[in-house]
Amino acid sequence: MGRLQCHRGDTAIGLHIPESGPMTPEAVAASLDEARAFFPRHFPGERYTAFSCGSWLLDPQLLEYLPEDSNIVRFQRRFELAPYEEPEGLDADVEVLRFVFRTLTTPLDRLPRRTVLQRAIVDHLKAGRHWHWRQGHFPI
Repeated sequence: MGRLQCHRGDTAIGLHIPESGPMTPEAVAASLDEARAFFPRHFPGERYTAFSCGSWLLDPQLLEYLPEDSNIVRFQRRFELAPYEEPEGLDADVEVLRFVFRTLTTPLDRLPRRTVLQRAIVDHLKAGRHWHWRQGHFPI
């Protein structure tokens, strides 16, 4: 639905962030509005109370690197994060590298550093730190 993909959950509409360009606040808001209209119309017997998302893009460590007005930071601010739990079978470092750089084999020193996000990811990993997959939600 617009900039975000949405799927049905128990009481929450799950959000997924596909790779389709900038995640501007306007594009995100339009997607959320579309979901708010779509789900009651097509699933009138289901009641959704929140939007939810699980992603490395919700990792608060990104706040250490990204400017306050970045699209990612503005997206993060929508969510109340659940307490961190290490997800079973999911390595956020791998997911970050796969999503941002499309590689898992290129040494950190050879990865591009063209964007603030690319520099943040590389600097964080080179410092021996790890990214976290975070879960969050906010009311519809």
